[in-house]
Amino acid sequence: MSYEYKLVFDDTTSASKVMSEVEGSDACVRVQPGDLYLKDRSLNSSADYDARLIHENESVLWLQVNFKSLSLYQIMLSALGDSAYRCLEDGEEDEEVQLKEAFRIKGIV
Repeated sequence: MSYEYKLVFDDTTSASKVMSEVEGSDACVRVQPGDLYLKDRSLNSSADYDARLIHENESVLWLQVNFKSLSLYQIMLSALGDSAYRCLEDGEEDEEVQLKEAFRIKGIV
């Protein structure tokens, strides 16, 4: 079962920057136009990928999370840097969550 989140940025450069940063990480196992597939090798899951990042437009990315992963959370957090964004569960405006919730991370990280 996967969970989907819409990352909405305040500017039109952050989405591309995040995609570039994540693509350069060791976790990126497949690249297709507009899509990055990420794998946390420490999970030893049999799935082809553990998370997917989809570039919708210059201010929106979709994040699909298949498995809880501290490693992928840290990669995304680093790629986001100081970008201003909102993380919306299922893209719903009234369902804003923290990024760590998207990766099912509990407690202080």
